[in-house]
Amino acid sequence: MTLSLRQANILIIDDFQGMRTMLREFLKSMGVTAIDTASNGKDALHQLSITRFDIVICDYNLGPGANGQQVLEEAKIKNYVGVSTVWVMVTAEKTPEMVMGAAEVRPDDYLLKPINQSLLEARLEKLIARKQSLAPIEASVKALNYAEAIAQCDHQLKAKAINPQEILRVKSDLLLAMGDYVGATALFESVLATRDVPWALTGMGKVYFHDKKYAEAKEVFQRVLRENEVYMEASDWLAKTCAIMGQHEEAQKVLLDAVKLSPNSPTRQKFLGDTAYKNGSLEVAQAAFEKTIRIGEFSPHKTPAAYTALAKVFSDQGSPIDALKTLQQSKKEFRYNTEAAIQTAAAEGVVYQKLGQADKAEAAMQEAERLIEKAAGKLGAEVAIDVADSLFKLGRKEKASGLLQEVVRNNHENAELSKSIEALFEDHGMEAEGQALIAESRGEVVTINNQGVTLAKHGDLLGGANLLRTAAEKLPHNEVILINLCGLLIGMLSKEGKSHQVASEVRELLDRVRQINPANKNYHIYTAALNRIMNGPGG
Repeated sequence: MTLSLRQANILIIDDFQGMRTMLREFLKSMGVTAIDTASNGKDALHQLSITRFDIVICDYNLGPGANGQQVLEEAKIKNYVGVSTVWVMVTAEKTPEMVMGAAEVRPDDYLLKPINQSLLEARLEKLIARKQSLAPIEASVKALNYAEAIAQCDHQLKAKAINPQEILRVKSDLLLAMGDYVGATALFESVLATRDVPWALTGMGKVYFHDKKYAEAKEVFQRVLRENEVYMEASDWLAKTCAIMGQHEEAQKVLLDAVKLSPNSPTRQKFLGDTAYKNGSLEVAQAAFEKTIRIGEFSPHKTPAAYTALAKVFSDQGSPIDALKTLQQSKKEFRYNTEAAIQTAAAEGVVYQKLGQADKAEAAMQEAERLIEKAAGKLGAEVAIDVADSLFKLGRKEKASGLLQEVVRNNHENAELSKSIEALFEDHGMEAEGQALIAESRGEVVTINNQGVTLAKHGDLLGGANLLRTAAEKLPHNEVILINLCGLLIGMLSKEGKSHQVASEVRELLDRVRQINPANKNYHIYTAALNRIMNGPGG
């Protein structure tokens, strides 16, 4: 059934009561009855978390707290809104910074104040008609059935939907999320055969990047930017590609150009800060980290890493007091965050050592190590690398290497992470040791994984599963081990019949995989297979 504007469930987000009232009256005059309002970002996100809205009309400036851009960004990250939701951004300003920042989170339309009823109605009628074709696709995505979502995209395209480019873009995102790079390439090539479209060209670059064809990826991203310099996604991917190729000076230049055009992305500013710090450009790094903290205050990308990174810059600039003040601020902002406490304590240890306060340095590092033990292997990779850097600086080489060894073991196929770890060892004059640690740690996991898969191929599913179970206990965050164990257990269920105990184990493993990488291509396949087995006759 096609949803009409009158039937739509609509949320109005604006900090001014008069504007909320005016928009509500406009909508009532259009025949809309399901209308809710929110006066700030926090209230809006709460309402979005408990109710599915067909249309959201959101002012850009929402007073203290998150702005409209940040609300939309967080709503998308937390899946409060899907591809069929209409999001209209309302604003009274047209500054380049605002326009570029808002455009990056891809609202469906903009309305400049003042607004009249006829304009609003015309826009909403057009938008809801266009977005309705995406509703069944969104339903499949929410059910985590990406294959069905792709089938729905194909169905809509064959039915000559009024928004084919939008559907193709949704389909391309799904194919990339599933790791189907062959299918994604075919889609991008078909789109590009007609005309150069920035999102399709950028998509081709992503495929090259994931295939480790970095030179080809770089060339594609550069081409996108030559033809459309304000396409920020291509800038970010170009910088990322330069970084993994070791071209850090070029990555910094790309990011500097990008933040001139669109300065309000905390992730981009943080990337610039990290890259500049690596290049020894401390003034650039300081400005980028300070900007990251400032614009990230109400962003879903707010991170303690920006504070510890800024503290490192201050320390290297000979300003330890500023460094300690920044770390105190981090403690205040992230007081209930264990990872933040670990990063802060480790960074404090380095600062106190530079101040010659050995007792305080030792106490800080002991606190960091205590918290690492308490975290029981649940430390994020970025945090672990950051803390390992501090450990190296304080002469705790064995502790640092052990921490990095666990990161490699749990992420043995992640080339970017391995590059970062290799660079860290190199920074501390331990290049050969770093290469050996990475090779040895990868080798251990590959051997165990291959043994389990080999046993399964020779018919010993239980033997293979038990081997991978042991590996999963030692490496609870290794995505490859976990997903391969899921595959073996599902094979056992298919061969030996239903077992609720085994099915429960598979579901728990799949949930862990989803938390590590929601885009794991086998996650959706195995989820569907498990449901078929357990929901069949006798399930």
